[in-house]
Amino acid sequence: MLPIEIRFPSDPSVLEPVQQIIEAVGRSADVEEDELSSLSVAVVELVKNAMEHGNGNDPDKMVTVSFSIFPNRIRFLIDDEGTWEPEKALGFNPGEGDELLSTRGRGILISRNLAKWVEFGLTPEGKTRVTLIWPIA
Repeated sequence: MLPIEIRFPSDPSVLEPVQQIIEAVGRSADVEEDELSSLSVAVVELVKNAMEHGNGNDPDKMVTVSFSIFPNRIRFLIDDEGTWEPEKALGFNPGEGDELLSTRGRGILISRNLAKWVEFGLTPEGKTRVTLIWPIA
């Protein structure tokens, strides 16, 4: 399947519609009903990170989510217009020291625990890209 792409501003008010779209994608790919909320949380957490860390919460900067449905998986690409450093975020452990009580820094951890595969990289233009693979039966 050719990828389908949605673009939206870095504005938290779009998160609910994005969540609904992700759930609709999951349903169309026959993701089990009890997994839909986990799928949407995993993707939306990465979208939040793109908005905040990649785009600095600048509503003039866009986040792009594209998805492709294959017979055994859905591939989501989450792109932002920034160049945040995922290595720093990946080294953050909210379960240690002062960070244990922090309410921040958990999005990547949540997404990685819910999804089967999450990878951080760059777009051809050098911007941040996160790839999430969700297996389907």
